[in-house]
Amino acid sequence: MQNYEVMYHKIISDNIKKLRKSHKYSQENFAEKIGCSREFVSRMENLHEKPSLKMLLKLSFIFKINPEYFFKN
Repeated sequence: MQNYEVMYHKIISDNIKKLRKSHKYSQENFAEKIGCSREFVSRMENLHEKPSLKMLLKLSFIFKINPEYFFKN
């Protein structure tokens, strides 16, 4: 189970970073858009923070994407 958790944490983090970059947001702009700190964005993208389900749903709502986006490799 641990390996799957690590694998999906990396996939989710990579997809958050791709989403941010595809919208041409800096970490600071992205943080403002989603209502958190730049440091939190950095920690999510660098595997130091696991985004909550609430955060993933918030991101999918803000960017009008299906939550499944975060789990696709």
